Amino acid sequence: MKERGSDKKNLLVSFSGGETSSFMAKWLIDNKSDSYNFKFVFANTGEENEETLIFVDKCDKEWGLNVVWVEAVVYLGQRKGTGYKIVDFKTASRKGEPFEDVIAKYGIPNQSYPHCNRELKLAPIHGYIKSIGWKDYETAIGIRSDEIDRVSHNRGFYNLVYPLVEDVSMTKNKVNRFWSEQSFRLNLKGYQGNCKTCWKKSKNKLLQIAKETPTYFEFFKSMEDKYEMFTPEKRRLNIDEDGNQTPVRFFREYMSSEDIVELSKGFDKVVVDANKNTSYQIDLMELIEESESCDIYSNCGDL
Repeated sequence: MKERGSDKKNLLVSFSGGETSSFMAKWLIDNKSDSYNFKFVFANTGEENEETLIFVDKCDKEWGLNVVWVEAVVYLGQRKGTGYKIVDFKTASRKGEPFEDVIAKYGIPNQSYPHCNRELKLAPIHGYIKSIGWKDYETAIGIRSDEIDRVSHNRGFYNLVYPLVEDVSMTKNKVNRFWSEQSFRLNLKGYQGNCKTCWKKSKNKLLQIAKETPTYFEFFKSMEDKYEMFTPEKRRLNIDEDGNQTPVRFFREYMSSEDIVELSKGFDKVVVDANKNTSYQIDLMELIEESESCDIYSNCGDL
């Protein structure tokens, strides 16, 4: 796992654009530069919050990370796996283009068919790493010690390392404390996350987001309008009790984007902004709410 002529090992750093993975990037630069050659890679789905893109760009410039931005390239009508292209802050897709291409080939992703992470993140990231000649390398994942249940069971097979579990014990609140003391941070609430309307979010989070910003659901609604009856090969049809095909939906409980926006109008619960808690004491309910984010390798992910 070393570059030729170097005693350092190669480390791919999954830079999701969240505050935890960004803290991990800074910690690695400060503490592991003598041990590793780093490649920080951010995979843009086209449906990231704009604040996420701004934050990734800011971290990159402030800390000299040389983040590589990649996007999925889907070969429609071909028996060819997803490729990648390199973009940057200015050229990154912002209208869901890579996401729609994945849906056009593989169908709408959801709990039963969670291929968005595989095609929008894993494939382009590893396509890029392969292109630079890295064969032996480890991958650093930004999972904290307070979410250790998300550590992949296949970590050895994939050569995964978890610095915020193994090297420095970090919790959500400790990460918040770090960012509260910086000159900048991610301008998002804890329940918003990087992907605007990820179907992995809890129902309450989705309703809160829809109540605050219903326009975020317009892309998913347009995808349901165009592809709800599309079922690619090897994917089971949605069939009702009368034997008729039913539309495919993104969200759990067979909810459509329209359903969520409509339900949000009467939503009156309070969803906690977990990014505000800087106490070192851990709040169990916050951890449960914060466990739905999407890392490229995770027991909650789609391998």
